[in-house]
Amino acid sequence: MEPTTERGEEWRDFACEVMEHIESYTVPQYGDYPNDQLVTWEPNACIESIKRYCNRFNSNARGKEEVLRDMLKVAHYACITYFKVKEELDAINKPD
Repeated sequence: MEPTTERGEEWRDFACEVMEHIESYTVPQYGDYPNDQLVTWEPNACIESIKRYCNRFNSNARGKEEVLRDMLKVAHYACITYFKVKEELDAINKPD
């Protein structure tokens, strides 16, 4: 689906940046599903990581480039959390 709004276009562009971060940094460093450490994390652990990166936002100690990289990490952890919660919900709603 192609975006029809400015916000949709922003999201598409951001999603491409997140995917580039995952493909070029996260997977080479930490591995890919199902062999990465995130497989063992509960959703709350992902949320704690999101909080950690959000709390660094106003520190300015690491520069604007690191702020942008942290926002990519926040989005990635949000995605992981989404699918972990969805998996839990799907298991609850699975017909017997």
